[in-house]
Amino acid sequence: MANRNYRQFTGSALLIVSLMVALVGSVGPAWSSHEHIRNEINLFHDFLLNHPKVSAELRHNPNLANNKKYLAKHEDLAKFLKRHPDVKRELINHPSRVFSRHHNEEYARLRHR
Repeated sequence: MANRNYRQFTGSALLIVSLMVALVGSVGPAWSSHEHIRNEINLFHDFLLNHPKVSAELRHNPNLANNKKYLAKHEDLAKFLKRHPDVKRELINHPSRVFSRHHNEEYARLRHR
């Protein structure tokens, strides 16, 4: 009986240690991915500051990033999104993540001028 309990305990302990190692190993890539997206979004904010009309239009309708006619009229945007596909993905799937920080920073810059 004691041998059986020992084997169960050992098996459970190995499972817990394996799960902990897997979780710790996955933290690095997720964090670096977060940093990458944040850096890409910062580049997009710089782009938008130089293209205020595009900025306003995308804030109003983020799906314009998928509109071929719109992109044909705004070649700079099309090139940017092609070079930065993660920005396009965030813009389409999570526009509030892209624009909320942009609005705060833009407001702060304008206020301090």
